[in-house]
Amino acid sequence: MDDLSTLFSLNNWPGHLSYVLIAISYWLTEIFWLRVVAVVGLALEIVYFLLSGGDLRTGIGWDLVFIMINLYQLSRLVQDRLSLRLPENDRALLRRALTGLNDWQIVRLLNAGALCDLPTGTRLAEENQALEKLYFLCAGRVGVTIGGRDVSELEEGNFVGEVAFLTERPATATVIAKTECRALAFDSDKLKRFFQNETEVAGLIYQLIGRELAHKIKLSNTLLAGEPRAIEGAAPSAAQSNPV
Repeated sequence: MDDLSTLFSLNNWPGHLSYVLIAISYWLTEIFWLRVVAVVGLALEIVYFLLSGGDLRTGIGWDLVFIMINLYQLSRLVQDRLSLRLPENDRALLRRALTGLNDWQIVRLLNAGALCDLPTGTRLAEENQALEKLYFLCAGRVGVTIGGRDVSELEEGNFVGEVAFLTERPATATVIAKTECRALAFDSDKLKRFFQNETEVAGLIYQLIGRELAHKIKLSNTLLAGEPRAIEGAAPSAAQSNPV
């Protein structure tokens, strides 16, 4: 009982809290908050060492080294985030279209591509032709044709060229802007290099692509089963889409 009382004595609580925070930091995936929690945890560990007594200069010294490293990296992250701002005119559009990404992640993604205006009639993809760009529609509508047959339309929140991007094979459909469009355009090679350094953003984008592909494949199977929605007479919804 005495040992248990000693273990949870007031002097030991900074140590318990320190190690809990350090353990939590190992679970965090957002690097900014990981470093913040690590700094607080290490600072509490120093308090614990001081309250414990004895010669603990080695442990305190190494904790100070770890804190300085994390503070340096935190200062870089803060400067990076303060210097990055979403374009004011497109802020609401980007936040709505890229649900799941915070402003900083969206700005980082913009560094790998560019917002562009696509006039009506612009060809974003050509069936059986190599596709060097991946598009993410932020506004407007495009039509998708396969073998000269209209199969669907895509709107805000849809990718164009995701299959070609993932497989590095020619486009599986022709995609033409039916209205003026606003889109994020990515050079495929540049985007892949970007993903190598931005694994968190890459994971979120691949999740968006995977979710969209799964939905498109499901609808394609419905069409093949002879249950397509009417295409003539009314424009199909954005959900009626095939992988490109």
